[in-house]
Amino acid sequence: MAKTWYFVRVKPRAEKRMQAWLKGSRIWNYLPVYVNVLKVQRRTERFENPIFPGYLIARMDAAERVQALKSNLVVMLIPIDKPREVIHQLRQVVRAMRGNQELKNVPMAGKTGRFVKIKSGPMTGLEGYVVKRGGKFAVVVNMEALGTAIEVAVSPEDID
Repeated sequence: MAKTWYFVRVKPRAEKRMQAWLKGSRIWNYLPVYVNVLKVQRRTERFENPIFPGYLIARMDAAERVQALKSNLVVMLIPIDKPREVIHQLRQVVRAMRGNQELKNVPMAGKTGRFVKIKSGPMTGLEGYVVKRGGKFAVVVNMEALGTAIEVAVSPEDID
């Protein structure tokens, strides 16, 4: 059977539970997370939060899809029409996460602003639309399939 890529929309705050459930069922999945470090009463707490709250990605055939729906955590399965494009966008987001940059989940920016590719620094190769917010520059990487985007702060010297 042919496997299809899906965005799995899950119940609120159930992303990690669904990921563990799919892993236990041997279904390939991916939950992109970022690390948030907070100081709480003289100690440092490290939290892993999903970049796209409420969503994870899975590759399933029809039987695995039925099995995932039995988890009682799935709200909706959204088939991915252009998996190569989505994977490219996800790689952009993962590259932004690895650069230890401050990420912000924002509404999709559309195709406004200048399309740029970062030429230097920890974000080299990242592509997106440049925006200026209060004298600072940021690159917005759109996740068109989800209707959301990730904004990453950059230096003007790093933009091509």
